[in-house]
Amino acid sequence: MVVSLAIHAVIIVVAITVVVAKVMMPEDPDFQAKKVKRPTMPPKKIQIPVEVRKRKPKPRLRKRIVVNKKTFTDIKMPEISGIKGGLGNMGGDGLGSLGFDLDMDLFGSNRSSGNELIGTFYDLKQTKDGQPISMSNSKYHAALAHFVGSWKESRLDDYYQAPMKKYATFFMTPFMPASEGPKAFAVDNVVKPSHWAALYKGYIAAPETGYYRFCGLGDNIMVVRVRRRIVLDACYLSSQGDVTDWKSDADEHMKWPAVLTDLHPAQYERMPLGDWIKLTKGKPEKIEILIGEAGGGDCYFKLMIQQRGVEYKQVPFNCKFRLAIDKPESGTRPVLPIFKTREIPKELQSKIKIDPDVSTYDGPTFGVLE
Repeated sequence: MVVSLAIHAVIIVVAITVVVAKVMMPEDPDFQAKKVKRPTMPPKKIQIPVEVRKRKPKPRLRKRIVVNKKTFTDIKMPEISGIKGGLGNMGGDGLGSLGFDLDMDLFGSNRSSGNELIGTFYDLKQTKDGQPISMSNSKYHAALAHFVGSWKESRLDDYYQAPMKKYATFFMTPFMPASEGPKAFAVDNVVKPSHWAALYKGYIAAPETGYYRFCGLGDNIMVVRVRRRIVLDACYLSSQGDVTDWKSDADEHMKWPAVLTDLHPAQYERMPLGDWIKLTKGKPEKIEILIGEAGGGDCYFKLMIQQRGVEYKQVPFNCKFRLAIDKPESGTRPVLPIFKTREIPKELQSKIKIDPDVSTYDGPTFGVLE
């Protein structure tokens, strides 16, 4: 009994001691991190550039034009050739890329299609700003003489210049009102028909090597310059010697009749003959042609060319020259071809009205493009 009590007492003491020890001992700290709410990141959109093509607008429907077959005329298209973007020589049935050029007149075309000389129109009666200039025939001749002293266009800068250019392939007109010049350059509303001039510049090439000379007559002004040298002063008699000091050494100079005038069937003008110049086949040569009108009445410009050694049709003449002081003369003279850089369209030949005993459409062309 006593022993049993002693054992239970020991067990109770031990148990109390263990409990007290556990209570007195500090607990190990808990290092578990608290859960933190992290913000949820939305998924990132990747942008890929996409080329947006605009839709082309649908073409509008056009009304169909019905052509009356009875009045429709077929147009024959000429063959097109050439170099450097230009068009080559066209036959007599057509001119330009679409046949006859409707914009072409006796002073040239309104647009270029190859082998032309480019013309610039000047009115010497007004400044470049349109202010009037007191002008007379003597002042007009002096102004042109000043220009041909150097052939620098800057000497014409102070005068009125037409905005439009003309592209000429020949210089052959009938007697016509001097107002046709300003009209051709579309300035007839601001330029009166007197004291105007037109300068044409470009390049020519002979169809075969040989010696050539320009011949003709201009009323009032026509001067030809090749290779920086005047080779013909074909100004009208009243203007000869007033613009240039050029002299011809041809025996036939001023002995052949140049044109048949409207005044009387037997009254002719004398024709100046130019200097012989050697031209090489296919070789481009710079050329400048100055034409103009002084008085403002009628005018004409007729430029032909002659090749040495070529036999031309000869026609007899027995006439009294226009000026009363001129005595009647007789003899023969050649029918010379018109100077041209391309064949002259038949549609224009009826307007030129050449005298068949003076000149002919048949002959070589001097265009640079082949």
